[in-house]
Amino acid sequence: MTRIATPISDIKEHYDVIVIGSGYGGGIAASRLSRAGKRVCLLERGREIQPGEYPNTMLAATEELQVHDPDGHIGSRTGLFDLHVNAQQNVVVGCGLGGTSLINANVALEPEPGVFDDPRWPLAVREHRDTLLKDGYARAREMLKPNPYPKTAPTLPKLEANQKSADYLKQGAHFYKPPINVTFDKLPNNLNHVGVEQLPCNHCGDCVSGCNNKAKNTTLMNYLPDACNHGAEIFCQAEVRHLERDGDGWIVHFQYLDSGREKFSAPTLFVKADIVVVSAGTLGSTEILLRSRDKGLSTSNQLGENMSGNGDILGFGHNCDETINGIGFGAHPAKEMKPVGPCITSIIDMRTEGDWRSRMVIEEGSIPGALGRPMVPSMATFAGLIGKPTDDSFTGKLKYAEREAESFLRGPYHGALHNMQTYLIMSHDDGKGRMVLDSKDQLRIDWPGVGEQENVKIGNERLHQSTKALGGIWVENPIWTELLKHSIVSVHPLGGCVMGEDATQGVVNHKGQVFSGVSGTDVYAGLYVADGAVIPTSLAVNPLLTISAVSERNMSLLAADRGWHIDYTLPSAPRKPVVAPTLGVQFTETMKGYFSKDFTQPQGTDLKLYEAAAKRGKSDNSPIEFTLTITANDLNRMIKEPEHAATLVGTLDAPGLSPEPLTASNGVFNLFEEYQEQVGVRHMNYDMKLTAEDGSDYYFSAFKTVPEDNGVLNVWHDTSTLYVTLYRGPDKTGEVIGSGVMHIEPADFAKQMTTMKVLNARNERERIEGLARFGKFFAGILWESYGGVFAGDIYFNPDAPPRQKRPLDAPTPSVQFFQTEDSVQLRLTRYQGGTKGPVMLVHGLGVGSNIFSTDTIQTNLLEYLCKHEYDVWLLDFRVSILLPASKHEWNGDQIAQYDFKAAIEHIQQATLAADVQCVVHCYGATTFFMSLLAGLQGVRSVVCSQIAADTVVATATGLKAGLHLPGMLDAIGIKSLTAYADNKESWFNKLYDKALNIYARIEAQGYCTNPVCHRITFMYASLYRHDTLNETLHDNLHELFGESNIQTFEHLALILRKGHLVDFKGQDVYMPHFDRLTMPICFISGEDNQCYLPESTLRTYERVCKIHGPERYSRHVVPGYGHIDCMFGKNAVVDVYPIILQHLEKTALG
Repeated sequence: MTRIATPISDIKEHYDVIVIGSGYGGGIAASRLSRAGKRVCLLERGREIQPGEYPNTMLAATEELQVHDPDGHIGSRTGLFDLHVNAQQNVVVGCGLGGTSLINANVALEPEPGVFDDPRWPLAVREHRDTLLKDGYARAREMLKPNPYPKTAPTLPKLEANQKSADYLKQGAHFYKPPINVTFDKLPNNLNHVGVEQLPCNHCGDCVSGCNNKAKNTTLMNYLPDACNHGAEIFCQAEVRHLERDGDGWIVHFQYLDSGREKFSAPTLFVKADIVVVSAGTLGSTEILLRSRDKGLSTSNQLGENMSGNGDILGFGHNCDETINGIGFGAHPAKEMKPVGPCITSIIDMRTEGDWRSRMVIEEGSIPGALGRPMVPSMATFAGLIGKPTDDSFTGKLKYAEREAESFLRGPYHGALHNMQTYLIMSHDDGKGRMVLDSKDQLRIDWPGVGEQENVKIGNERLHQSTKALGGIWVENPIWTELLKHSIVSVHPLGGCVMGEDATQGVVNHKGQVFSGVSGTDVYAGLYVADGAVIPTSLAVNPLLTISAVSERNMSLLAADRGWHIDYTLPSAPRKPVVAPTLGVQFTETMKGYFSKDFTQPQGTDLKLYEAAAKRGKSDNSPIEFTLTITANDLNRMIKEPEHAATLVGTLDAPGLSPEPLTASNGVFNLFEEYQEQVGVRHMNYDMKLTAEDGSDYYFSAFKTVPEDNGVLNVWHDTSTLYVTLYRGPDKTGEVIGSGVMHIEPADFAKQMTTMKVLNARNERERIEGLARFGKFFAGILWESYGGVFAGDIYFNPDAPPRQKRPLDAPTPSVQFFQTEDSVQLRLTRYQGGTKGPVMLVHGLGVGSNIFSTDTIQTNLLEYLCKHEYDVWLLDFRVSILLPASKHEWNGDQIAQYDFKAAIEHIQQATLAADVQCVVHCYGATTFFMSLLAGLQGVRSVVCSQIAADTVVATATGLKAGLHLPGMLDAIGIKSLTAYADNKESWFNKLYDKALNIYARIEAQGYCTNPVCHRITFMYASLYRHDTLNETLHDNLHELFGESNIQTFEHLALILRKGHLVDFKGQDVYMPHFDRLTMPICFISGEDNQCYLPESTLRTYERVCKIHGPERYSRHVVPGYGHIDCMFGKNAVVDVYPIILQHLEKTALG
């Protein structure tokens, strides 16, 4: 299957029609209006995910989850599963090219006729039930191809079980197999009616996590490629933020997602159109119009009101006597599995029962295989807490327990979960939900009491009875509890931009045109809404077919009003062969500077003129700034061709040109193109057209100059300085109107490096190799120009004779192993230098206790304390690189709970001391304070190095945490990172080190050839200033640094994102207990610490002083030091150790 999305760099300035969203409404709008011969642009916030790329494991599914939480957004903004968490009404929708059609069950049913009798539907719609609306249903069926689960298909236990439930409910006459948008029969040449490859359903049951078998008839398989066949241009990862009037037309402001622009707080891009069709889904369309209203667009006061969850009710008949086989295949091969069937294959239709509150449908479903394994303990827990067993006898409890045990032992395809029926009800709620934008500009749903409405109570009782028919345990929606105020979840949100006769009743008229005021029938002639947002009532059935029919009707009216003809002829086919995607590369860059309109010389190589222009611009306060995404869609071509060309798209801020950001389009970037007018010089060129909102055009042409033999010290200046010329008009033929200079700031460059990604990689290996190829090309050119700066890393040779080590000036050590309560073996090494103390030294992450005893400096902390007559104990806790335990995955909670308690008790037993003095560093300090706040006993006093309970980090460290880098590495199977390197490294690791050489120079702002040093900077941050280390220690960093497990990093990254100590689940279990920090504490921070800024210890220091007073606490910031160099810097014995000693002396003898 070929991709149909167009690169964002190809977007034009203006279209006849812009369609926002690609579900049923958007897909239909794009298809029909392009068939009318119009130039159509479709903007979709999600990615183009094709069959074969949908998640089939729990890990992959987790990566595709994004959560709109009251506290902020979590996950990728293009994640497939889009969960909106609210007080009572939660919603799950799809995000991707195809919208929610990608993850729904594709049931195509019309509502019962009485629904359209509701006066909330405009009269014109009700009058069209047998004409235009009927035609809309027919056209939707023609494209979506719904048909019931075939009689000739395999027998499905879940379907048969649902029929048994129907009979128990005395609804056997109303049980049937509904039409579903799934392909069951082999198609000629495997091509459907719009030329897309489709295959017969393989009955995997994974419909709602995305069909990987090309059988499900999502809009990605019909309407969208049909639109593409008729000339529509489709752009993904384009999240529309708001709309703005532009005379009789519209400006659509959007953000380019997952490109790196979000890291720079970049402004939105824009594109213009005569007509805009908002089809971003119930939530998305409402959010766009609410934000547009906040920015000045006049709308009805009904905007955001009258939301319905379509009466959705979720429940489970768990651990039934019947085999259900309702867990999808997931990653298991089809030949190993029994047919599950499509997600929904049957229905108990109760839409003629009683009044509207009791009218509903009951459908059986399947759980995606990706969720099967975690569902085993989850459902067992819910069944135990809130489940209602059908059989409450002793033998009943025994059989339930046996099946539960079987699921735990053999997995989700056996026992209790294998016998679980999943139910989904659609019914009638009161449609009184309200959507608003909160103070964080996020969409929130306010609907008190939605879960306590009569339809929910009736539906839950019917599902309870359905479960009784199967002998199972009825488990209602686990969030539908009194504690959670009977919260519910909907997968079919409707309303928010509802149809109405006028603006007092609705947001749009019967055609979908948006009302232009708070009353009356005046509309914006060119602004439409076409999706579930316009549906004014609940439907009590899956809404996709009705959304499609209404959209088909309204697009036909849009065309008819303008005299356009829509050609509905099928089949359609691609206009031209689509070239298979190639490996590409993309990154986003921000540069800032100044320009002056007083310097209008032609573009040239006299750099002093540009610098003079920038100086004038700065004095005149004429800034210029851009954020551009640079994309080479064909990496091989970009590298091979002498122009080394890529595309540019983004925004440029220059108040001297336009008060609003300008959009950059038709941009070309040349990486290291040889400059013909200067021998031995290469240019990085930036050429792009700029468009202002008022329609004015400008042209931006700029270059970085990279001369050969310019010296190592100039590499940063040359590659981060851009010489700019600005022209009036759409190209370089216009008059020059100004010039200037722009620069990349080091912090922005660090962010830029995190945006680098490979496009169209089929697997992780291909992605890494592509990145390495680009890095090798980039570094190779710089090698030609700058030589030594990219000189090879110098690796430690493990086969060389061992270095001569000096003897430690300390007593003979006693090594003592001991076990924690969770059976992990730790180590204490005792140096009994005297009777003071005892004092325990605790190391950080990725190191061991030898950071305190290294012989590479003249006097280490161990020797210093022994000289002052201390009984010193070096602890190696479970993440120490000196212990086998470090090879396993641990989080901070485990260390805090077990390690320090066991260590202190061991020291107390050996010394008979009542308590212990402790010097704790970095991650050792983090986990030690977790332990103290959790109630650790036996601590006399503490010296805390660099971090305690609060975290304030530098930009690069914050980026690594904010990007969930540890989680991403974990997701691709990397369970640990190591700083150790020697000359036996693989070619790939050496390429990795080459890349980190550049990265480490930017983050640490220094240069060296030790790959261990570079890896340390990447894994943690710049941990030391190079000038504080002696040469022997720096050359032998491999002795001190080693492996760290990813789970530890994940917990640490979570703490960094929160800004203070939390447990591994993100819960604040530690910070409420500062009353326990009553012992004397000395806080030490390096003034230049780029890992944890000195503000980290300041915040904790201020907290304890506020609670307990300042008498027992002190804080010191050490000038000229970074992070770990406070422990082993060459002059730490003079600058840092006396501070530690001074504090220890106050309580040295207990």
